[in-house]
Amino acid sequence: MKTYNLIYACMAMLIVIGCSKTDSDSLGEKEKEEEKNIQSDYTLLVNNNGMLEATLLNLEDNGLALSGKESKFSSVSQPTLSYENDQVLTMYHKKSDCSGEITVYDFKDDTSEAYEVFTDLGACSLTAKAVSRKGNTIYIAYELHVSPSAEDDEFYVRALDVSVAAPTYVDITLDKRPLQLAFAHNRLFVLTLDEEVTDEYAISVVDSSSNTEIYDTLVGFDVRRMFTGPDDNIIIGYDDLHSTINSTTFEIKYTNYGSGKEPNFTGSSSLHFDSSGKMYYEMTPTDYSEFPVIPAVYDFEENLTVMYAFENFITETQLKFEYEIEKTTMVSYDEENNVLLIGYKKKTGDDKGGLLRLNPAPKPQVLNNIDVDGIPTTIFIK
Repeated sequence: MKTYNLIYACMAMLIVIGCSKTDSDSLGEKEKEEEKNIQSDYTLLVNNNGMLEATLLNLEDNGLALSGKESKFSSVSQPTLSYENDQVLTMYHKKSDCSGEITVYDFKDDTSEAYEVFTDLGACSLTAKAVSRKGNTIYIAYELHVSPSAEDDEFYVRALDVSVAAPTYVDITLDKRPLQLAFAHNRLFVLTLDEEVTDEYAISVVDSSSNTEIYDTLVGFDVRRMFTGPDDNIIIGYDDLHSTINSTTFEIKYTNYGSGKEPNFTGSSSLHFDSSGKMYYEMTPTDYSEFPVIPAVYDFEENLTVMYAFENFITETQLKFEYEIEKTTMVSYDEENNVLLIGYKKKTGDDKGGLLRLNPAPKPQVLNNIDVDGIPTTIFIK
C-alpha cells in the first residue's frame, strides 16, 4: 500500500512573503515577463436564491471583468442531479412523482437539448439517484417504488439514446440499490448497496454496447464516493483510503493515507482534472486552516495533496474587508494560464460570492478577484 505525502499552505506562505509588493522592482519585472496572460472567457455558474444562473466573465489585459454579453444558458432551478464532463453539463429535473426532464448544455458551442424521461411508466413513484453521460447516451439510475415498503423497490439504470430524433431507451435491471454512476473504458460502473445480504457496497459493471451487466463485486463498508479518475480508471473513496479499479481488468489496488494525511476529497461537490491527472476540489482542512472549506489539489501520480489555506497567502485585512471569504464552494484550473480558479461564498449575504484567480504553489498569489451575485458552483473556460 502507498502512503500519501501532504503539503499544506504554511510552506507556500514563506514563498508568498518573499514575492510580496515590498520586493525589489527587478524581481517584480522578472515575474511579469514570465507570467502568462492568455485572454480567456469564463462562464461561471452560480446558485442565486435556489436558481442556477450563468455569469459571463472576460479575462483581458486589465484583469477579470463582467462581460457585456448575455449567456445563452437559461436560468433554471437547481437540478436534482447533475453531471459535468468535457465542457458539457447534464442536468436532471424532477417534474412529478414519475416524470422528469434531462437538459444537456454544451458550453463549447452554447447549445442545449432537453429530453423528457419516465413518461412511459405512467402513474408511479420513482426516485432518480444518479445521472451520467457518454457521447449520445445518457444514463439515469433510479428506484421504482412499487409499494409502501422499501423492500419491494425495483432498481434500474435507464440508457437513453439521444442520437436520433425520437430518443430510445433500454432499462437495465439491477439487484441492488443504485447510488452513483461513473463511466470508463466503454463501461458503466454503478455503485450499489447490498441491503438484503451483506449491507456492503458493491460495484456493478454494465457493458455499454450490449447494455448488460458483465461484472459485480463487493467493495466493503463506508464507501463515500465513486468517480472516474486518471487513466480512465475508477476511484472509490473511503475516509482513510481509496481504491483504484482497473476499468479493463477489474483489478483493485488500495492506497492508505495514514492518520492526518487524508486528502478529504470525498465530500467535495465537484471534482476537476487537468491534462496531467491532478484533481482540483474543495477540502475540509481539519486542523490546517480556520476556514471550514478550502481549495486543494491532489496529484494521483505523485501521491501529493497541496492545501491552500487562505490565511497563509492572503492578508487578514483582505480576508476580512476585501474578499470576505466564508468558505470555498468551487475549485477549477485554467490550464492555458496556469491559474487556479476558486469560487467562494462571502460572509455578508446568503447569495453573495466571488471568484479568485490564483497563482498555484509554490508561489500562491492572488492575481484577480471579482464579486458576483450568487454562490459559484462550477466554471467553464473558452
